[in-house]
Amino acid sequence: MVGVELRGLASKDDVISMFNSVRFGGLTLMENYSTIGAELALYALLNYAYERGLPVLVEDIFDAFAGYVRHFDVMGLTPPMEHVGVLKIGGVDEVGHVVDKIQFEADPALYLQKKERAIAKAMGDDRYVYIVTGFERLLGFQRDVKGVYVIVNHLRENLGNDRRMSFNIIEGNVIRGFPTNPLPLLEGVATSVIELHDHGDMLRLRFRKSIFTFLEGRNEVFLQPADVVGWW
Repeated sequence: MVGVELRGLASKDDVISMFNSVRFGGLTLMENYSTIGAELALYALLNYAYERGLPVLVEDIFDAFAGYVRHFDVMGLTPPMEHVGVLKIGGVDEVGHVVDKIQFEADPALYLQKKERAIAKAMGDDRYVYIVTGFERLLGFQRDVKGVYVIVNHLRENLGNDRRMSFNIIEGNVIRGFPTNPLPLLEGVATSVIELHDHGDMLRLRFRKSIFTFLEGRNEVFLQPADVVGWW
């Protein structure tokens, strides 16, 4: 087992290659089943975008992003935030530069219209990294499957938006507990699907649907959390 882990142990260059394989106009679904995988993924993404001069817009649904940032503080992590705008969807805990606030709407179509207007106003014609946090919370408030379909169709319609590099960070254990699991629908739309799992004291990234697998010939890699922290 140790030999397998060492052969699959990822370097910073591997992580950069993974992000480089993500295309504008695509949607990467990051399903977190680990203890701190979401925080490490978010930390790496914020640093990756900063090093490349890309602005970031985070959709913070019901304080999910705020929660991750509070975890950063506890973990002693200080990702760059000056390039990050935050679009608040519900919630009360504000962190970072909040560019707009949208009250939660029970009608998903109304929420999506308001959100896209806010994004257009905040980002203009810039190319940007778009990170959605707390997506499982939004789905959990849908009254029926119809609401989920409206959201999924919106994701599908935004594929090909060559100004937006999209990442949805989802807490998989939460969403799998829903009466109707929407993950198959989301995975069907996503251009990349990456699962994050604990593996002893390491983090295992499983590429279930990713051009990275095609380019590098690897369907999983392992990360030492201390390595990720030390890279930036």
